[in-house]
Amino acid sequence: MDGYLLDTNAASVLWDERHREHTKIRAFLQKVADAPTWISIVVMGEIEYGLKIAPEMDEDYQDAVRGRMARFPLILDVTKHTIEPYSDFRAALFEKYSPRDKRGRLKAKWPEDLRDRTSAKELGVQENDLWIAAQAVQYNLVLITDDRMNRIQEMSTILDYSLQLASWR
Repeated sequence: MDGYLLDTNAASVLWDERHREHTKIRAFLQKVADAPTWISIVVMGEIEYGLKIAPEMDEDYQDAVRGRMARFPLILDVTKHTIEPYSDFRAALFEKYSPRDKRGRLKAKWPEDLRDRTSAKELGVQENDLWIAAQAVQYNLVLITDDRMNRIQEMSTILDYSLQLASWR
């Protein structure tokens, strides 16, 4: 599959017609209209969460955003085939950036100690970005984002994945 995958920062601007950069993302998507543009179910979850905690947005406008989301035709679910690139990214990040003692050894010695102990802050990557990047790798899609995703790109190179990013700004 070839095409594009919208990151949360692109999709949220696309569906928020009041956003000052709404026309910019639409213009970008017009330029790449020759290939399909997908949205991750993870992105939809992040945007729905944002709508629920956005006190400045009235209910009618939230419903309008939800309506635009519901009409988006190409949605990617996380599948069993997403597991490999996700776990590769996470393991490579953990190997490189997890906490270590003064001798360079992992602070935790048992797998149970490692479970959920290394935060996104320590790895320098938000968990949902790993899932979205894994889907882009899984389906060979260009990830449309405004984030640099430096560490994910670094791990992509180490893993010999062909993660491509495109900035919509």
